[in-house]
Amino acid sequence: MAIIKTHFFNISFEHKDLMKMLIKMTEYQDEMFPQDSKKIANNVKGVSVMDEANPYNEPLDNIYHILNRLNLESNVQDNEFKEINLHNANKLIDDINDKIDNIVKIKEDITKEKEENDEAIILLKNLEESKISVDDVKNTKYITCRFGKIPVNEFTKIQYYRDYEFIFRELNRSKQYVWIVYAGLTSSISEIDNAFSSMSFEPISLPEFAHGKVHEAIDELTEESTAMEQYIAKMDSKLEDIKKEYKEEVSETFTRLYNLKRLFDKCRYVVDFSQKASIYTFSSFDLKEAEAKFDDIDSVKVMELPVNIYENRNIVAPVLVRNNSLMQPFENVLSVTLGDTFDPTTIVALLTMLIGAVCVGDIGVGALLIVLGFLFTIKKPNNFGGMLKRLGAAVLIGGLFYGTAFYRIELYQPLASLPLHVIHTFLFGFSLWIIAMVILIIVKKVTRKSIKI
Repeated sequence: MAIIKTHFFNISFEHKDLMKMLIKMTEYQDEMFPQDSKKIANNVKGVSVMDEANPYNEPLDNIYHILNRLNLESNVQDNEFKEINLHNANKLIDDINDKIDNIVKIKEDITKEKEENDEAIILLKNLEESKISVDDVKNTKYITCRFGKIPVNEFTKIQYYRDYEFIFRELNRSKQYVWIVYAGLTSSISEIDNAFSSMSFEPISLPEFAHGKVHEAIDELTEESTAMEQYIAKMDSKLEDIKKEYKEEVSETFTRLYNLKRLFDKCRYVVDFSQKASIYTFSSFDLKEAEAKFDDIDSVKVMELPVNIYENRNIVAPVLVRNNSLMQPFENVLSVTLGDTFDPTTIVALLTMLIGAVCVGDIGVGALLIVLGFLFTIKKPNNFGGMLKRLGAAVLIGGLFYGTAFYRIELYQPLASLPLHVIHTFLFGFSLWIIAMVILIIVKKVTRKSIKI
């Protein structure tokens, strides 16, 4: 058990080394505790918070777009912070987007043409079944015919246009559309077209070669649609090739941008002095150790300041303690504050577990406490869950000597007997623990030293 001396540093550097500094700070995040720059820069002339726009936001959004277009998962490969050339990253994004755009444009054009072909096939089949001559329709002089489809829910509106001079015939009906042909005098066809447009009528053009034998035209259109379908599949294959070609590079670039974006958000710890920037941080390192950690960045200068120099701005030094993993969960029972020279964590941990084993010892209760400890730490490790697990283990070990489960079931002949009734033993142990905590608090107060600037 030990209280580590806390140091306070002003680490200054040139703006060009910003990302290197932020990466360094993450490497030593367990030993360095940077402070909010707003507290440092508050009402100080010529000093400001570094709040420039995050340069990684836009390229990261663009790489998300590419991942979506290529159906790639946005998995972060690691949590390492590595610098990246934004020019190269943006060029990669532009190159991939250009390739995808070209393929998608071709695919969309062919898909649209295929849909028109398929609709023409349906229309020709309907005309063939309805015994309507395509040649006669095309050769009319004073009458104009239109072919197409109307959404089923719009078709009933046709009754509102009875006064218009047109005739129509329903050719076929599906769940979504009614296929029709309507005709009117060529002189008034524009007015009739407007009426049908209000009903969401979608016109379908007959192919120029659709005359004479209609079934031959249907066969020809079907062959074209099949060829188009194959070409669409070829475009999908090209997209898959792009996905395979760039998958690793895109995933790597995404990871770098994602991590650097998060890292740049830590600029809230950077104070901007116009010509230079600084990070004010508490640390367990001494001055020589701190200088050694940053000696590979030429512009860095480390200056040690009194730990309470900015207490009036609510910048209070943390008290750093070092305990082994068994004792760590008990650190907050009697927390240490600035000036303390005595860390009671180990005594608290040993006393708590010893009293638990001797005065509460029970196999069932111990197992229950361990289970509760695991439940409290399922989502995220925390001190309370850790304390429950260690206390439960101590109670379980004590229970092995007493051979009881929940104080009612005697599993075997006890190796040791409780000196008092269970309830009295528990109360005795609890009282002993409270007295010990009070004594430790007094010892902490007596041994505390004042900190002077």
